Amino acid sequence: MKKEMRYFVWASVLMIILLALPAWAAPKAAPKAAGVAGPLKVGMVDMQKILRESKNSLKVRTAFMKDVEKKQAAIVAKEGVIRKLEEEFSRLEPGAMEARKKKGEQIKHEMRELQYLREDAEGELKRKEMEITQKVIGEIMLVVRNYARGERFTIILDRMAVITAEESIDITDRILKLYDQKK
Repeated sequence: MKKEMRYFVWASVLMIILLALPAWAAPKAAPKAAGVAGPLKVGMVDMQKILRESKNSLKVRTAFMKDVEKKQAAIVAKEGVIRKLEEEFSRLEPGAMEARKKKGEQIKHEMRELQYLREDAEGELKRKEMEITQKVIGEIMLVVRNYARGERFTIILDRMAVITAEESIDITDRILKLYDQKK
């Protein structure tokens, strides 16, 4: 589970960076006329904290882990079938060549199916995790944008992109509360 959580966190960071790249690479607008622009208002959000602690993220992660457990159960069941076949194979008489050959082929077939099952489960879970992460991050980003617009922030940065900052500009808890209220 820790491996899946770590993967979920890293996938989230990657998605945040990919979503923010166009904004960072966009050409800068010409400065407004003197006296028209208000004071610079900067905020900072810890997206990882929101992904870890929000009720919606926890609900989504719980549902995802149930899928992981189902896939693992299917794999364990297939491994049990293979163990049973191997036990049957070991009980066969050494002289029963035809029966040993048939059982050996059956074991090979089941092993291939197990490998395919593992590969399919891994690919499907990775794809599903990416979809879930993109969806949750998109929802969080929408809340952040609406909050920034309403509170007239000039810029809001992700904590991962900031080396040091005053804690007073951290709006993570407000965003977390708004996101949980939205869901």
